[in-house]
Amino acid sequence: MAKAKKSSSKRSRSAKKLEPAVRHLRYELVNSGSPNTETSHYIDLAKDLSVLNRRLYRQGRDYHVKKITIVSANTPNVGYTDPTTLIEGARVSVSVVPSNWVSQMAWKRAFDTWNRQNKEATQNLAGRIAGTWADFKVYMSNEARLGTVPRPLDNGGNQYDQGEWVHSQMVTPDGTTSADSFLLHLLGDHDGSVGAWNSVGLIKSYGESRATVQTGNPNVPSVASDDPLVNVFDYGTTVDEVIDDIEFSNDDPPYNIADYPGDDGNGPKPAVVQDTTLRDGSATMAGFHAMCGLLEFETKSPIANDKFSVLVELAPGSYRGIKADVI
Repeated sequence: MAKAKKSSSKRSRSAKKLEPAVRHLRYELVNSGSPNTETSHYIDLAKDLSVLNRRLYRQGRDYHVKKITIVSANTPNVGYTDPTTLIEGARVSVSVVPSNWVSQMAWKRAFDTWNRQNKEATQNLAGRIAGTWADFKVYMSNEARLGTVPRPLDNGGNQYDQGEWVHSQMVTPDGTTSADSFLLHLLGDHDGSVGAWNSVGLIKSYGESRATVQTGNPNVPSVASDDPLVNVFDYGTTVDEVIDDIEFSNDDPPYNIADYPGDDGNGPKPAVVQDTTLRDGSATMAGFHAMCGLLEFETKSPIANDKFSVLVELAPGSYRGIKADVI
């Protein structure tokens, strides 16, 4: 007699449970003191998840944001108070590092270089000296390194206590008589100069160090339409026109060869993934992925120093209770 199959309820109970984790992060974003002035706020989800869950969440992952809720008790609705007076509502956008092969390879190259640097510097030591919570940490952009970073809050508006979160450094002797240490960011131009770097743009560095494609691939000769054998069956002008089109069409790539997306000359700012205007003082944003858990909120309000209460909900998953894929 065949054995009865397990019920779906038994199968679900036997499935591995997700680790418990705080997945909701609340922030208060204060807009500019000048009305209708856009203000940037930078958030590192890995850092704040580590704070609230009392364990390290590594930055080198693609974090899944499930939903964002925004509330402002002060912001008026968009509309006219009279036929001539327009009230502009508050606008909030969220931007991330573009999730393409360029940004991923730029991050991996930097991560490998950082690991190699640390390995070579410590190869003669008797044992490991790196801290338990050592991790490769970068900024989204140089603006994020110098910008406003809100901290997660509880229901009473109290900030959670932070621990140590030190961004990774690299050291080079290039152009110096000693050593030049510098920080790292993904998007935009380098900050500083040879021998005195402050922070290096990883995508720009990747593009500067990598061979790229050539134009005219395959290299079709421009005189192909005049070749005698090509013209054996040219009873009119049709063949010449077709060959001319092949010679000069689509032999260059559909992207800029010199500048990679995300370097200083080609999209140096983060990419917008959600954009909304508040209605009745609130708005909801759909989910998205955030490389390294790095976010930039841009807020704009007709009210000076307007405050936005922002609740970021992370998707549940297998990485310590959070959905975050390895880069």
